Amino acid sequence: MFTGIINSIGNIESRSIDEIQISTDNDLYHGLESGTSISIDGTCLTLRDYKDDFLNFQVSEETFNRTVAKEYKKDVKTNLELPATLSTFLSGHIVQGHVDNTSVVTNIVENDNNLWTYHFKNTDTRYIVDKGSVTINGISLTVVNPNKDEFSVAVINETYQRTNLKYLKTGSIVNIEYDILAKYMERMINDK
Repeated sequence: MFTGIINSIGNIESRSIDEIQISTDNDLYHGLESGTSISIDGTCLTLRDYKDDFLNFQVSEETFNRTVAKEYKKDVKTNLELPATLSTFLSGHIVQGHVDNTSVVTNIVENDNNLWTYHFKNTDTRYIVDKGSVTINGISLTVVNPNKDEFSVAVINETYQRTNLKYLKTGSIVNIEYDILAKYMERMINDK
């Protein structure tokens, strides 16, 4: 489980048919044990090993097909988050690292006072509600003004500087994970 509070930016060093190699300057990620879960742009991946200063992950065809991992190439910047612990602040919301689908950035507006508004194509209106939580590339964000075609999120400077949002542009593909509480509620209602 994750919280959607990104604590490092990673750099894609290489990608093959079933492997991703990532580097990061953040010491939290250096020397981690094999089997550690790490959120990479919101996708929970299992660390195969840490070798020669690189995080190495084996990645399934399913993951490549359903996430932005299919777009990775050398030097792409990724959001990294270690799993929550019992002593972790739940500053964001409950994030599983199970990407529901991808979406496209439709517009980016730089507002006053180092604030940004990012607009995304709305790919599943069932789970997008005004002021609800959504995970974009692993980042816990709050939905603003959703409609059937798109939704937006307001991004403060701290989030902008600490994540890979600053590298996105119109047309970029992002991972989306909808709020698990909304999915459980839907299941409970449908099972009545």
